[in-house]
Amino acid sequence: MSFIDILRAEFKLEYNDVFRRKSVLVMLVLYPYIFTLFTLFIGYAGGSPEYFTMRVKVEPVVYLITASYMLMSIFASIDVLLWRPLYDERNGTLIYIIASPVSRLKYYMALPFPRFTELLLLGSTSILPVYTYYYGLDGLLLGILVMLLISIGCVVMIPFAIVIVGLSHRIGESWRVLNIVRPLIMVVMGIYYPRVYMPLAGYIIGGLIPSSHIVEVVQGLLMGFHSNYFMLLVLAFTLFTIYLPLGSWSIGLWEKKKVREGVKTS
Repeated sequence: MSFIDILRAEFKLEYNDVFRRKSVLVMLVLYPYIFTLFTLFIGYAGGSPEYFTMRVKVEPVVYLITASYMLMSIFASIDVLLWRPLYDERNGTLIYIIASPVSRLKYYMALPFPRFTELLLLGSTSILPVYTYYYGLDGLLLGILVMLLISIGCVVMIPFAIVIVGLSHRIGESWRVLNIVRPLIMVVMGIYYPRVYMPLAGYIIGGLIPSSHIVEVVQGLLMGFHSNYFMLLVLAFTLFTIYLPLGSWSIGLWEKKKVREGVKTS
């Protein structure tokens, strides 16, 4: 089975589920606005938006809608990787996946693409209208660029997530491990608190996550950081390349462990 065949099957699974559960689609559209409104409500109680703009160099609505969309896109894309093995094991389909001749790296690389393209389309309901409202035509073009960068951030994150999948599922009660690791990744990526303001140790740890460099590029475009954007993109793709074989290795270790233990079918 080719990579395209796997993609086709995953697209059918994802979009059939979306159209079957339209409430999920509505929540995906509303999430950036809900989170932004909630954060602004809390923030206005503690300080003025003018002070935020003075310190961060960008309108709070623009910054928060961008951060919310980045978080939703990147994590919704990798969540399908992190939790799919548990879903397959619970439903008794894991044994068939392990026994199949399909390249495991191809299979796990294909899983996030339907979700990520779905979220890319939803950017037209959050990023584009907000940017256009605040910055006009230049904002529309900037919004398209930001969505393109976020889509790159989703793709380069996939091998890193595969490494986490393989290593975490080798541990008993892996869902507990994932519930600890996932928020840590969220913090050190610097989506809401930029990495440039973190201590050196936090900046270095965050730099091991491919998408963190894309997040820094987006924040630099909005906040006027004088960063080497090209170098950040190179670092993101370099980490993507490094994590590919590591991801294949970690998945192999996990599957060998499952074969030794025996996979439950019910």
